[in-house]
Amino acid sequence: MTVVVRHAKRWRHLAVFILSLLMGYSPAVRADAVQQAENWFANVTTMRADFTQIASDGSAAEGKIVMRRPSRLKITYDGVPALNLITSSVWLHVDQPDERRVTSYPISETPLSLILTDPVSLRPAGYETIVTARAGGITQIAINKDNGEGAGRLTLEFTDRPFQLRRWIVEDVVGIKTSLTLQNMVFGMPVKNAEFSLPNYLNQ
Repeated sequence: MTVVVRHAKRWRHLAVFILSLLMGYSPAVRADAVQQAENWFANVTTMRADFTQIASDGSAAEGKIVMRRPSRLKITYDGVPALNLITSSVWLHVDQPDERRVTSYPISETPLSLILTDPVSLRPAGYETIVTARAGGITQIAINKDNGEGAGRLTLEFTDRPFQLRRWIVEDVVGIKTSLTLQNMVFGMPVKNAEFSLPNYLNQ
C-alpha cells in the first residue's frame, strides 16, 4: 500500500508539472516575462538579421531584416519576384520592384506596429496577452485582438539564454499564419535613413 501511495504521489506531481508546461506560467511569472520582453525591445536600437519565413501553405522564403527603433523596419526577400516591406511611423510600404509599384497601408492595421512603438507595450489596451512556456527554454508571448483595427494575433518567441527574440508569427483574422525566424542577429550598428527610402518609379 505504501508503494502504491508513493507512486500515486509521484504521478500526481508529474501531472501537475506537465500541466504547468502546457498551461504556461503563473500570473507573476507571466508579468515578469512580458516585462523582460519589453525591456529587450527597449534596449535594441538597431538590428540586422537573416530570416526564414514559412507560410500557412508550407511555402518558404528567405531574406534580410534591418530594424532601427522606433518605427523603422525593412524586410527584403531574396529571389524572384523581388519584394521589400518598409515601415515608417505611419505606413507599411510594400515595394514590388519588378512591377515598379509601391502600395502603402496604415501601420496601425498590422500587428508589427506593436513592436515598433516607443516604448513597446506587449499588454496594449484592447488586446489579450497570453504567455506560454515551451520546451527548450522558449517563451511565447501572444498578443491577440479579435476585431477592429489591428485585428489578428502576433506571437513573439524568445530564447532564454540569452533572452532575445528569435521568431514572430503573424496570424490574420481568418487564421492564415506566417512565421519568421531570425538568424545571425547583430545589434547596435549604424543604420542610415537611406536604408528605408522608397523608390520613385515615376521618375525612373
